[in-house]
Formats: sequence, structure tokens, C-alpha cells
Amino acid sequence: MRKLDGGGGKPAKLLVCVNPISGSNKPCCGGRGSERLAEALEAGVRARRIDVAVERIHCLNKCHDGPSMRFAPGGSFLLGVQDGDLPAILDVLEARCGTRPAEDGLPFGAFYPGG
Repeated sequence: MRKLDGGGGKPAKLLVCVNPISGSNKPCCGGRGSERLAEALEAGVRARRIDVAVERIHCLNKCHDGPSMRFAPGGSFLLGVQDGDLPAILDVLEARCGTRPAEDGLPFGAFYPGG
């Protein structure tokens, strides 16, 4: 995995490109297993109760370097992500975003009105 640095603040989201570029012989994130990576990251975020959203999107304009991800807003790109990179990505997310308390009474992913 390669990291292209961007902002270092607390990300609200981890964007995961899942674009398959159907019918094309061009390299793409979706064709390199990014859907599976997104599923594993979503499960890891839920299990650790990390206070961040994983959002599947259809292009980060880094097709040749995929699977591609980006901390948003305005954060670093993660390029060429593989299964073995996921624990380190989850560690970074947990360190930068924190976790939600288990006793907050809301189901994970619930909307906080006005917050």
C-alpha cells in the first residue's frame, strides 16, 4: 500500500472506490477486489465501534493505482490496498476518529439530530 499525504485532521469518512469500469480492459478498483475490502472495513469499523463512516464511491481518479481509498474530507489517499493492509487502516481510523461508547443506547450508525 502506498500513501499519498493530504490533510491530517480527523476524517469523517473513509471513501472506498468500488468502480468496476464494466466492459473495459482498463485497470480499476472494483476489478481488484475493492468491494470485498469495503465489506471488511465496514465490519471492522462496526466491531471496533470506530466513529467514522465507510462510503463506497465510484471514482477517486486513481484507477491505475487501485484499489484506492481516501480519508475525507481532504485527507490522504491509500493506493494499492490489499487485505493485509486493513488492520493498519483500522488502527489509523481508530486513533484519528475515536470510538463510540457502547452504552450510548443508539444502534450503530444512528443519526444524532442536530449533532
